[in-house]
Amino acid sequence: MQTPAFVPLASHATVRSLQADEVEDLGYEMVLGNTFHLFLNPGHERIRALGGLHEFMDWRRPIITDSGGFQVFSLGYGTVADEVKGRRSESGRHSRILEINEEGVRFRSYVDGSERFMGPETSMEVQNVLGSDIALAFDECTPFHAEREYTERSMHRTHRWLERSVEWQRDHAPPGQVLYGIVQGGVYDDLRHESATAVAAAGTPGIAIGGSLGADKQQMRDVVSWTLASLPADRPRHLLGIGDVDDIVWAVQLGIDTFDCATPTRLARHGTALVPEPGRRWRMDLVKAEHVGSRAPIQDDCECYACRHHTRAYLHYLARSKELTAVRLLTLHNLTFMRSLMQRLRAAIEADRYADEAAAILG
Repeated sequence: MQTPAFVPLASHATVRSLQADEVEDLGYEMVLGNTFHLFLNPGHERIRALGGLHEFMDWRRPIITDSGGFQVFSLGYGTVADEVKGRRSESGRHSRILEINEEGVRFRSYVDGSERFMGPETSMEVQNVLGSDIALAFDECTPFHAEREYTERSMHRTHRWLERSVEWQRDHAPPGQVLYGIVQGGVYDDLRHESATAVAAAGTPGIAIGGSLGADKQQMRDVVSWTLASLPADRPRHLLGIGDVDDIVWAVQLGIDTFDCATPTRLARHGTALVPEPGRRWRMDLVKAEHVGSRAPIQDDCECYACRHHTRAYLHYLARSKELTAVRLLTLHNLTFMRSLMQRLRAAIEADRYADEAAAILG
């Protein structure tokens, strides 16, 4: 695949509201499936019986699957937004996490409340059965507010889990599947350096930068910068969960190859379109009344179906009415926007004019 690239989420074996061929027609070469969610529903064995994840969702290009580690974090501490806004229980844990220990994680399924277990071998087995092209090693994603002592213990455990993931994958992986290790270490410079060094030494063909990366953009950029300083330049690097325009432009310049994030599709589900306007944080809220009579498209020079055929007024009406068509049209637009952004960045790199293009995008 061409890099740098944005990878849309197909967490539940679908990029929400779109068919697989539509995602491909938009120009995407890889999607991300969610190991944790597919483990719980419909179950990896059912997907195996139906031909594997590619066949199941009719996606013929590469698939990367996450390890389930971030979902462990979400069960324990809520979403990243919950963490940043302090929306967590006094104990710091939600009721679904039962135990995190050396073997793995015991938790209650959000599907039926049953007790389930996931460890490195479980995660790798699920990803093996799914048949993804890139598998991620099992890790624990610690929140930025975790104390240093816990963050360090968790990081070392993640490194031991990486060793087990590498061993399992070496003995059982399907032909062609490669493994990425995940760098942890929280928001601590020395721990990020230690983790990056350890993951690089494990020899995985690619490396992902994970964890809750901080309370704000500056802290996230500090953490990513510390990590990259300790990573080898000869292997692809994936930044997990980062998808804002300014962050991507910044991270590509530092050498990040691929990104995944829920932002473009999540915004679409809430009536928000991505637009080339830095002053708006690259966002247009079509639910707002200011669009009620607008005959303009979302974006004049956009080639997506929504911009070619519909007005902001119509999209405003659909979004306010919570029509499913609004989600579909805005998802098409937002993924078209992200594809165009990555095309511009690739062209700028090839033409050796990245700084000028970045300045133009960032305004």
